[in-house]
Amino acid sequence: MTTIGIERSERHRVLNRQKCLLYMVELAGRPVTHLELTKWAFLLAHETPSHGGASFYDFLPYKYGPFSFALFHEADDLVRNGYLRDTKADGREAWARAAEVDARVGNMPGGLRADAARVVERFVSRTSEQLIDYVYDAFPWYTSNSSIRKLSKRPLAKCAVYTVGYEQWSVDQLLNTLMRRGIVRVIDVRRNPVARRYGFHKSTLTRLTSRIALEYVHFPELGIPSELRQDLQSDDDYASLFDEYTTSLLPRRQDAVAEVSHLVSDKPSVLLCMEADPAMCHRTRLAAVVSSQTGLPVQDIRGAECELTLS
Repeated sequence: MTTIGIERSERHRVLNRQKCLLYMVELAGRPVTHLELTKWAFLLAHETPSHGGASFYDFLPYKYGPFSFALFHEADDLVRNGYLRDTKADGREAWARAAEVDARVGNMPGGLRADAARVVERFVSRTSEQLIDYVYDAFPWYTSNSSIRKLSKRPLAKCAVYTVGYEQWSVDQLLNTLMRRGIVRVIDVRRNPVARRYGFHKSTLTRLTSRIALEYVHFPELGIPSELRQDLQSDDDYASLFDEYTTSLLPRRQDAVAEVSHLVSDKPSVLLCMEADPAMCHRTRLAAVVSSQTGLPVQDIRGAECELTLS
């Protein structure tokens, strides 16, 4: 391994899903447009036995069909770390493999390597228009935000007090799920909306939701102060914390609760926090209070189907 390769590998760990992107660009033998690589990765996830491997990219409907915010974020990382370079192909933004790449990047599971190769072999000679036609016809849901043509409509849920926790989900999976469930507004009830995982910091989440016509509002006053979350060891500790939240904090936040009640009654909205299990999150106690004010049922997105109409 070259000194450059050693230094690069020490400062940047390349994940299998990123290796897959690099491998597909390498197999193409030419610069690959952003649209092409996104669609190839999507087809790898949806039409091959490996599905791209564990922790592969999730996708959502966007301007040109299936898209992954996380994929573009990580591709930018690959450019910054010298594995890919930005270029143009047929007048479109594209990526190409860098001249010097650590050989260890090529170490991918055999099944994933074979599936990626089959996808590239199948689609590398197709025009962008042919690729779009194939993906659109096979996966119409992902055209619901398309600026080219829509073969599916975004549904609209009936109003309820919806809740969701993003734990163990990518931001693309979260946003795709909310759109599929007919949600049009995200109500963030985290006290401190910061996160190490891409997409869940308030500023990033605000930007991403705006790109797919999801409203975003934040009520930090309805979160639980971090000092009250210290030393939570048992179910009883959590129950005591949530009891205090219900009996002490929420009565002092009546204006905010009333505003949330208005928002969830106005259009299908979801109370967002981190914990996947609604029983382990304060949003469930908030939802119960909002439900009592609005008469709307409580539904957790990860555990209940929304009643939908087509918008």
